[in-house]
Amino acid sequence: MKIKLSRKQGRIPITILHLEGDLALDGEGALVAAAQQAYQQGARHILLDMTAVPYVSSSGLRALHQVWMRLRDDQSPEEAEGIKAGIIANTYKSPTLKLLNPSKAALKVLNISGYDMFLEIHHNLEEAVASF
Repeated sequence: MKIKLSRKQGRIPITILHLEGDLALDGEGALVAAAQQAYQQGARHILLDMTAVPYVSSSGLRALHQVWMRLRDDQSPEEAEGIKAGIIANTYKSPTLKLLNPSKAALKVLNISGYDMFLEIHHNLEEAVASF
């Protein structure tokens, strides 16, 4: 998997990770490492551009979860409880990790796994950036 990083300024700074290739076992480590590096450089709001990701496996879902969890590291116990309650009530959407342009196949995997319930999915870059 190839990953390029760019940044956009909306109301807040947004780090965009442009993914290319299958988000599967071989791409899992690359995505987690790229997100970790961006986090260490101060990124707290990440948009994953999945335009060039034809396939997402269970390893890819695990990578998405790890990135989401990394972005939650700065949260207080009270915020964590609010997130848990929101997930249970199906009202929570991550304010720190969002997805852009997943393919139909990737979207199906995200839907079946329930990731689309807590990760916003956008199809327009400017709208995605403005959503943060």
